[in-house]
Amino acid sequence: MRSPYRAVILLGVLLGACGQDGADPRTVLTRYLTATYRQDLKKAYADLSAADQSFRTLKTFISYNSTEDSLVVAPLMRRTTFEIESLTIDGARARAVVQLHQPNLEQVMAEVFSAALSSIGAGSDPGDFDHQLEKRYRNRPVPMITIRRGFGLVREGGRWRVSAGWPQEEEIGRLVLEAGRLEESGQLKEAKVNYEAALALNENLIELQEKIAALEFRMKPAAEANREARRAVEKLIEGRRRRFQGQ
Repeated sequence: MRSPYRAVILLGVLLGACGQDGADPRTVLTRYLTATYRQDLKKAYADLSAADQSFRTLKTFISYNSTEDSLVVAPLMRRTTFEIESLTIDGARARAVVQLHQPNLEQVMAEVFSAALSSIGAGSDPGDFDHQLEKRYRNRPVPMITIRRGFGLVREGGRWRVSAGWPQEEEIGRLVLEAGRLEESGQLKEAKVNYEAALALNENLIELQEKIAALEFRMKPAAEANREARRAVEKLIEGRRRRFQGQ
């Protein structure tokens, strides 16, 4: 016979994972991402942490993310789909890795800009971005790209919220910019220190985790070469010492 205490404990665990509004971290993150890409920004903002909402108002959030000024960009971004690759819960915090399948904006901009330049003198206004965008992809597929992004969630007041990490953005940007400069100048160890400092401010930034791993891979051959050189020097010194003792 099963103990009734087991059922009580299990119920407590489930309630703790879901929060007072009944939504678990996966549901909250799905709701937030869906609302963001559908431009239901008020709904998305409601799922953000207290720290993020204190740092950035709803009005500012909407101005940052709204595509309403463009009749083409909004439906373009609605093509984005996502899949939660993994999600781990640790007490009042959760971490998720999400695969985003979205328009490759870098390629889109390059193609539209090229088409705009070629339209000069052909009766088309190269500055009409919406027109160029609609014309370019009217009968052809939009180039897409899949990226991985990390998201954090926190449990506040009995409910799960998305932690975007906005209060740390400026300092993270400064550290990453400096790390890039150091990397370009060949100072890989110093660059790695800056990337790690940025990651410490927001551990969900997968791109920084991957950057650090790539730097470590690049630094490994150099470290091996230094060890080989040191062993060669030590061997040379030992050989000379033995010859001196044999004289």
